[in-house]
Amino acid sequence: MKFVIGKTGLVFRLGVMMAALLLGQQAMAVGTEAGTTINNTANVDYEVAGVPQDDIDSNTVSFVVDRRIDFDLAPLGGALVDIAPGQTDSFFDFLLTNTSNSSLDFNLVLQQMTSGSVRGEADTGTMASVDYAVSAFSVNDPGGTPDPDPVRNGPQYVDELAADDSIRIRVFGDAATTMLNNQVAGVQLDATAAFADGVGGSEGAALTEAADTVLGVENVFAEDGATSDGVQIAYDGWKVLAAELTIDKSYVILDDGFGGTYPIPGAVVEYTITVTNASTTAAADSVVITDTLDTGLAFLADEFGGGSDMTLNGAGCTEESDADGCLRSGQDLTFNAAAIAQNGGTLVVVYRVTIEGSLPTP
Repeated sequence: MKFVIGKTGLVFRLGVMMAALLLGQQAMAVGTEAGTTINNTANVDYEVAGVPQDDIDSNTVSFVVDRRIDFDLAPLGGALVDIAPGQTDSFFDFLLTNTSNSSLDFNLVLQQMTSGSVRGEADTGTMASVDYAVSAFSVNDPGGTPDPDPVRNGPQYVDELAADDSIRIRVFGDAATTMLNNQVAGVQLDATAAFADGVGGSEGAALTEAADTVLGVENVFAEDGATSDGVQIAYDGWKVLAAELTIDKSYVILDDGFGGTYPIPGAVVEYTITVTNASTTAAADSVVITDTLDTGLAFLADEFGGGSDMTLNGAGCTEESDADGCLRSGQDLTFNAAAIAQNGGTLVVVYRVTIEGSLPTP
């Protein structure tokens, strides 16, 4: 910058390095390490009557770069994690990214949600039946290996997370066997910026803001603008997908005695009952189907060969004993199956009756 004062003919140049340096530091605020000392000195180079004079230096202005607290905490994955009742060691991840200009510790608090919503779905207050643990994984190891013995509900923190680095926080959960289909179990994770002593191995104290001391290192919260407080909160959770059973009953008229398929007295009717499990996570156990015949129907025995009165998943069974899964008591039919697998597993029952009346004599 050049200034000219006409009357005296004094010409001088001001090398205002401080302004340039400050502008440069402003552009790199997050990247300049906290605690760095910035020194700036101005210089005057001038002449008098065409004769160069000795340069004049100003006093040196110094300040220390403060610690800008800026970080982000967010759930990974695109949806709630599907679990089955009783499923153990299911997990999901949060990503913690330190965009500050200093290494930081982070105090972590994981708590169960009992209300509100997570990923747009209402929390149903079932998290009390889900345990949890937190483990840290490098962002460079996206798959990670779950801690074989995580400290559940114990002290958890992130130690010495470098500036511009990220880490995964892995949350583990065990679902209660009593959880019901479509229940949502959410968690809230709070991360609080804390002092990192550069040594590691211990949890630093939470950081606070203070008045600028020029040559001291103060903490400036910048993660949320006007509402910055050195704390970030994120939510994620599980959704129960228990066995999703549907049942369908159909019939066909096999013979009405006249070569047709009309439901008239004496006609033979075949009933088919199909139970389907649409769940992608859970099998249905101890499935029992009961069916009561109308008083206008008479059960037909030995209809499927080999003494079989009906079929259960394609295998013949008898009405006398439930050892093979089939039992009849009067007009009441009972069918037992150990389980119906997930992903479209089925249980199919077939039996035959006649409509009360007599077939005509040929």
